[in-house]
Amino acid sequence: MQTTFRKTTLAAAITGVLLATPFVSPNARADELSDMKAMLAQLQDRVAQMEAKAAQPTPAAAMAAAPATVAAPMQPATGFNWKLYGRGDIGYTVSRGKDASGRQLTNHRLNQGEMASRLGLTGAWVFSDEYKAIFGVETGLNLFNGNAGGGTQNNTTSSVLFNRGSTVGFASTTWGSIEGGTMYMAPFWVSLGADLASAHNYGANDFSALFSLTRPESLGRYLKDPVTNNASKTTSLAGNNSGTALFYGNALRYRSPTWNNISAEVSYSAGQQASSATDLENDGRSWAANVLYKKGDLFLGYAHMDYQQSNDISTGGTPNFLKRNQVTDIVGARYKWNDFTLGGSYTSYRVSNAGGYAADAFGVSGAYDLGKHRIEGSLAHISYDGANAKGAFGTNTGDGVGKPTSTAYSLGYLYNFQPTLSFYAYATRIANNSHAKLGVLQFRGDNNYFGYSPVELTAGMFLVF
Repeated sequence: MQTTFRKTTLAAAITGVLLATPFVSPNARADELSDMKAMLAQLQDRVAQMEAKAAQPTPAAAMAAAPATVAAPMQPATGFNWKLYGRGDIGYTVSRGKDASGRQLTNHRLNQGEMASRLGLTGAWVFSDEYKAIFGVETGLNLFNGNAGGGTQNNTTSSVLFNRGSTVGFASTTWGSIEGGTMYMAPFWVSLGADLASAHNYGANDFSALFSLTRPESLGRYLKDPVTNNASKTTSLAGNNSGTALFYGNALRYRSPTWNNISAEVSYSAGQQASSATDLENDGRSWAANVLYKKGDLFLGYAHMDYQQSNDISTGGTPNFLKRNQVTDIVGARYKWNDFTLGGSYTSYRVSNAGGYAADAFGVSGAYDLGKHRIEGSLAHISYDGANAKGAFGTNTGDGVGKPTSTAYSLGYLYNFQPTLSFYAYATRIANNSHAKLGVLQFRGDNNYFGYSPVELTAGMFLVF
């Protein structure tokens, strides 16, 4: 009805215009009439289009008019899933130290950069919402010679392909997970959690003063190495420190589920039990545990580790195998407030049968994030007892005069160009007293002179995926 009325109205209006027009010749009127009829046809088509469009329901009305449907129940995401990940990190470093004779040395290197380059694969076979099998392998990469792999705490003399971890296990959302293989022990996760991390960075980087002084290389700096030219011709693979930041083979770990923001881990390594050197069956045997609290931007953690060495200390005649235990305790915390992050930890290290050897390290790290820019700073201090003492394993390697102490300072800048690509520059200095000769983390051997304070400057980039 509306369409007929509108068409009639338009026709009447046009007819009125024609009647009101002064008299003109028949040919002229015929041309004008033809034009007006064409205009009328166009207007009628336009009206029809608009009415058809108006008759269509809106999306909201169409949804309201559609019959209600019941969503199908969600099915558990069963099957195999995996992830390939990695990090490529290179830097140019200038380091300054002194050799044992007191000669100052300046070294220029292309090196691994802020952290070790790596390539890893992790995955799971999901059986249900409750159960899944899990695995992971990770190898270190040397970008300068193309080699992959390296040593582990239980195998320091040969190249292990997946030196940064290789595990397989079973996980339950209710009961936790159990894994076996080569892995970090429980204290590492407290050290990592207490240091700095961001969306672009893993935390615990090699230039952090806090991480540099709590690494086992520093905690065992003045500890006497196991005797090598012994009567039994056996060699301890346990090294001269507890290796809290290293990987252990022949290992198992259990991780609990999280209850009220609290989780725990127990880890155990059988050491050299699998080797043919039966007299060293307990060498490298260790156990560790941690308790972690994570809520929002707050992290708290505590860990304990007992690490055992067994070695023949007799240089002739009948072998004399002795054991010594290295005990590490670490407590750490980290908190993020807006763009500021602050972390800190305290590490205690004690060794039996080593003349009362012990070390204590503590430190703090801070970071400020401003868009793509990040500024990091850290300070840490370590002191030693028994560095000059005599124990069952021999005389420790202090200067024979006093107690060594070292304080490390670090300042860094990162530009996060993309979520996966960052550029950085770091400066690190270790201030040794007259009885200490600690070197920077990556190049401990650059400084072998008591009382000298080495410096390291590094610029580089890393890519993560």
